[in-house]
Amino acid sequence: MSTAPPLARAYDTLRPRILQRLLEMRTSLDPSLGRLDEVTAQGQIGAVLDHLGNFIATGDLGLHRAFLHTFLAMRAAEAQGPAAVLAMLVAIGDTAAQIAQEAGAGTAEGAELTLLLTRVTATTARAVNDLIAEELEHRFAQWAELAARERQGLPTS
Repeated sequence: MSTAPPLARAYDTLRPRILQRLLEMRTSLDPSLGRLDEVTAQGQIGAVLDHLGNFIATGDLGLHRAFLHTFLAMRAAEAQGPAAVLAMLVAIGDTAAQIAQEAGAGTAEGAELTLLLTRVTATTARAVNDLIAEELEHRFAQWAELAARERQGLPTS
């Protein structure tokens, strides 16, 4: 018997449907996903869905933030800005919630899963925004340090 919470099991049951829908609409999620072959796109979208499922099952925000940080860095290496990554993650979460709503129409479990996926999407968006803000704060501190060194006539490299 699985030790996963019931809503995590319900999400896992819907995950193949969610993945299929996301693959069908991958170009609108992110144009770079549309340029990838289906296997590679499936891997990238699947990784996000896996981590959403893990977050649903565990509620571990630290682990979720770590994944998001890595995902932002990976997408930045592919020339995707943080705003595009955020939009893609929100679209993935919204699509998952929509499928949960469709599949569970008229059931308490469907309503609970839809609400949970909406909350997870909002938490994901907040975490990405926090990560972006932290990076900007770090860069601003570096800039201020370089400016101070320059004013003092010290080497900046």
